Amino acid sequence: MYHIKNDKRARASTELICAGLLACMKEKPFARITITDVQRASSRSTFYRNFDCLEDVLALLCDRGFQAVFSEYNALPPEQRGSLAKAVFQYWFRNSAVLEALVQIRRTDILFDSLRRSSGLIQALQPMGGGPPPSSRPMADDPAQFDYFVAIITSSMIGVLTVWVERGKTETENQMVQKLTSAFIEMAILELPG
Repeated sequence: MYHIKNDKRARASTELICAGLLACMKEKPFARITITDVQRASSRSTFYRNFDCLEDVLALLCDRGFQAVFSEYNALPPEQRGSLAKAVFQYWFRNSAVLEALVQIRRTDILFDSLRRSSGLIQALQPMGGGPPPSSRPMADDPAQFDYFVAIITSSMIGVLTVWVERGKTETENQMVQKLTSAFIEMAILELPG
């Protein structure tokens, strides 16, 4: 995991390392990039002060990405928010290099963990004022139910993003939201026991 000190110099070094990795990813696949490549591209020799491995840089970029998505989404008044799925897809469509690298090296677990621990996701999914009364929203009073709900949403989003990359990123954000919506409708047909 990354371990960045909260001082100006460490943050500046981290920014250069992230930019260096992204620059390297434009030149060759992530699996062929070395720490030395990133150090050269970033003009930083302090890689190990902030990161243990290159995947840690990807984890930081994922965390930052989800923070950006949910900060923007949660800052909007509820009546202006629109689709949370679309907001996530729009971000990753604009910033697909990290997503592509994670799929290529089969480390979508990094994306999954980043999304699950995002406090912005939890805030965005919490039942809001208005809508059905609390008695018809079991998640409002059942933390376990909410945890399962977050797991389903997270797994679904990561799965859809992974398939999108594997299929060559041919669908638009709107098409992806439609596909996700259709998939959830189809899941309802399964009629899970209970």
